[in-house]
Amino acid sequence: ADLGNRKSQASQMRMKHIANLASDNPLGRKRRRGQNPDDDGFGADDADWAVYRDIQVGRNNDDGDEDEEEEDLGAQLKTIEAQLLQFDPDFTEQSTQEAQRDWTKSLHHAFTRGPYPYDPESARESAQLHLNVERIRVPEVLFQPSIAGVDQAGIVELVEMLLQSRLAGHPAQGEMAKDIFLTGGYCLFSGFEERLARELRAVLPVQAEVKVRRAGDPVLDAWRGAARWAGHSMGSRGQAFVSRAEWAEKGGEYLREHNLGNVFT
Repeated sequence: ADLGNRKSQASQMRMKHIANLASDNPLGRKRRRGQNPDDDGFGADDADWAVYRDIQVGRNNDDGDEDEEEEDLGAQLKTIEAQLLQFDPDFTEQSTQEAQRDWTKSLHHAFTRGPYPYDPESARESAQLHLNVERIRVPEVLFQPSIAGVDQAGIVELVEMLLQSRLAGHPAQGEMAKDIFLTGGYCLFSGFEERLARELRAVLPVQAEVKVRRAGDPVLDAWRGAARWAGHSMGSRGQAFVSRAEWAEKGGEYLREHNLGNVFT
């Protein structure tokens, strides 16, 4: 406690030890002949090491004083909160500092675990995966790939580019917008068909008629159609399939044009 008072004898002795230790010419020390001028000889005498004991004792005392002050503040806060709970009708148990620090009542807990009680020692609950905004962000990647860090155009931009640029002036341009066919598992997202139709109407010319329809079975219809087409006669397949020799010569990215492709003449 005396070390907390800088005017006390114990505190002054402590500072004297520290200053003497840091000094280039410590008091009470005589240099020996031939001694290195940069070496003050500290440590040659066992009494030199007592300064560390004095400093450590003072540090421990200071830490103890700080802990006592924190305990006193905590006790005072609890006393004040007890009085507020007794006399202030607007101050409830949820307003206390202990309740405010409860992690289960924090916004982070509500975001990661939801409004349900959570037992951190439960193996079943610790292995659960709670979805929040991910339920919206996953399908939204099709419309805004940038939110997933992908520098590519969204599905609306791709359709707009196809109809407005690639098919510009083509007789089938208007007919293509009237029959936009959706297939694949992503079509099963709620509101996907309506969202695509609404955003296409916003980017296409006013006079363009936009109709969007979905496959009966978006997950398997594409596979069934390809399997049915592949089962046709060898003559039609020969015009679309890549032979082994062509694959070896032109690589795996080579595609042959066929009547079901995207070639418009």
